[in-house]
Amino acid sequence: MFFNQKDRHEQMARIDPRDTDGDGTVSPQEAAAYIQDYMQNASPEERQQILKDYIGGMSPEQRQQMGDAIVKSPANPVQRVNHDDPGDLADAYARTAQAPRQEDGKSPLEAAFSEGGMLSSPLVKAGLVGLAGMIGSKLLRGR
Repeated sequence: MFFNQKDRHEQMARIDPRDTDGDGTVSPQEAAAYIQDYMQNASPEERQQILKDYIGGMSPEQRQQMGDAIVKSPANPVQRVNHDDPGDLADAYARTAQAPRQEDGKSPLEAAFSEGGMLSSPLVKAGLVGLAGMIGSKLLRGR
């Protein structure tokens, strides 16, 4: 079960979100897969809290970029999001992360962050890796 994967949580908790040079420590795709696992296994309350914490640390411009990218991604089930409302943005992110895998085996979240995806900028990828680090740290502290 996801919550019992201590090694995986430790790996994610050690992530440095400023590492955008692509040295392969943990790729954004691996972080996206980890986040998808978390979103599918965590309670709605846990999901909402971790996303509120994550989105609360973003600038208004970052929230707008994320909201725009989420709705523009053709792989994403979310059609509309209010980036000024952290709760709505958190809900859109959670629904994207929980959506079923596509034919190529990627989740909509992985597709959005992959090369050429809507969220493929290094800064946004660093944020994704940072969220994986937040989740890993939280799980290691005992949720």
